Amino acid sequence: MQYQYIPYIWLLMVSAVISLSLGIYALSRRRNSKGAISFILSMLVVTIWSLANALEMSATDFSTKLFWANVQYFAFGYSPVTLLALCLQFTGYDRWIQNKRILWFAIIPTITIILIWTDGMHGLMRYDMHMDYSGSFPVIAKKYGPVFFLHAVYAHSLNLAAGVILIRSLFFRNTVYRKQAAALLIGLCLIELPNILYISGISPVERFDITPIFIGPSGLVIAWGIFRLKLLDLVPLARTTVIETMDAGVMVLDLQNRVLDINPAFEKIVGLSASQISSRRADEVCGKIPELAKACMDSSITQTEFYLNTKETTRVYEVLLSPLTDSKGILIGRLAVTYDITEKKQAQQAFLKQQRKLAVIQERERMARDMHDNLGQVLGFINLQAQGIRQELINAGIEITTHKLNKLVDATQAAHHEIREYICNARNAAKLEKDFITELAKVIIRFEEQTGLRVKPDIPIDFTAQDLEPNVQLSVLNIVKEALNNIGKHAGADHVKIAFSLAREELSAAIEDDGMGFDVFNSHNGNQTRFGLDIMRERALEIGAQLDIESTPGKGSRIVLRVPISKGEGNRDETDVGR
Repeated sequence: MQYQYIPYIWLLMVSAVISLSLGIYALSRRRNSKGAISFILSMLVVTIWSLANALEMSATDFSTKLFWANVQYFAFGYSPVTLLALCLQFTGYDRWIQNKRILWFAIIPTITIILIWTDGMHGLMRYDMHMDYSGSFPVIAKKYGPVFFLHAVYAHSLNLAAGVILIRSLFFRNTVYRKQAAALLIGLCLIELPNILYISGISPVERFDITPIFIGPSGLVIAWGIFRLKLLDLVPLARTTVIETMDAGVMVLDLQNRVLDINPAFEKIVGLSASQISSRRADEVCGKIPELAKACMDSSITQTEFYLNTKETTRVYEVLLSPLTDSKGILIGRLAVTYDITEKKQAQQAFLKQQRKLAVIQERERMARDMHDNLGQVLGFINLQAQGIRQELINAGIEITTHKLNKLVDATQAAHHEIREYICNARNAAKLEKDFITELAKVIIRFEEQTGLRVKPDIPIDFTAQDLEPNVQLSVLNIVKEALNNIGKHAGADHVKIAFSLAREELSAAIEDDGMGFDVFNSHNGNQTRFGLDIMRERALEIGAQLDIESTPGKGSRIVLRVPISKGEGNRDETDVGR
């Protein structure tokens, strides 16, 4: 082997020293960093490229130059693979590295290296090789065979793929990701662009591949991105340990509602892998979940829920959608985060059951107080009447007390009827825990049986009263019942109508009759009418409702109950959650 001194080799030697030093530094100080192995291998192969290129340039005989030219193909073949591995780890595709699928990309470079060292036997890579002494130093002149162009297309395709991945990360990540992606993209371009100029024959330095000169600066830029911005420590680790392992499903959408990325939790929800959904529209990916598909396609929706049936149970999910903007505040996409709220719904269901039981207990306590007060008054009246009868029997005679005995019997029967009514109410309160509409229907049927009047109900089909708290349901039912009792006892009506209407924040219940009516302002003249209205007003006040009474003598009456409904509550029956 014969060599000569050429000043140009210093540029190559400096580049080799820089890349080698960076590789040694990463091996000794940063080898535990995620992705450090790919960086070390990249620096190793490009160091071989620079050194072999320098030795080929300074060699004077054909065989020596050919040997070092062949050595450079280790870098030509494997550097695109190591750079691609580096980019995959940075941008969150490190599963390609973990399951070693990246090794498949090394098959063609390996075949290329074998063919380059056996080129003299077939000429598939190069042919018609000879020394060219026309320049300032001798070089090997050659013509390229068909396999060389296959190798060139493949190598540049890998570099192009790495560039595309980095560009996507540059424009679809937040500010931190953008700076890191830019550092790696610049380093890649410093290697790729000079090589393209050399192969295309438009290099600024004729017959000389200047790519190895830029390897050192490229390594510095990449190292700055790795160790200064902690590109390989922070970004992949954060994504792997947080997004990849979190229980919540995460999906990233672009402005065309195409799915850019999902994490493993979201893969389980839609039953598709990240590779299967890449760049597909959200309505295709979420086609089996209509609520989720609608939310993803409609930018005005920021929150929704959906049910997902599995073999063992039914799961409930909540989806929160938020916009993604760049550093300038420009909208670039949307983020959908899906949470499993089955346990939360089950807890709410259990809490509602407890509320219903508490409401029943409170109503029974109220009934007990009413029974005590009313029964005490009746018993007091009976006691006074009994004393009067006794005194009359003593002073006058039996015949005189007949009228008072009749009053005593009437009062006793009224007390008995009232006690039975209270007991019936207590039983109905317990049944209300199951179904408000069913209990309302029973109240209407019972009223019709007792009075012979027909009630015309007007209830929306989708009204279930599930958006009302249990104590509110109970109070509404009892107010309706009391209104019907008043109509049956005092109105002398021929027709009765009950109408429910549901607005956004209010439930309205109206009870109308065509009876004799009464003077609302002078209703105190009738103690029984006054008593019934006072009970209804008291119940309405306890639940924060408004009770309006409209009546004119001879023209019937109309009682309207307006109940406020809390925002954010839905009508959906929650008893099937987790079933």
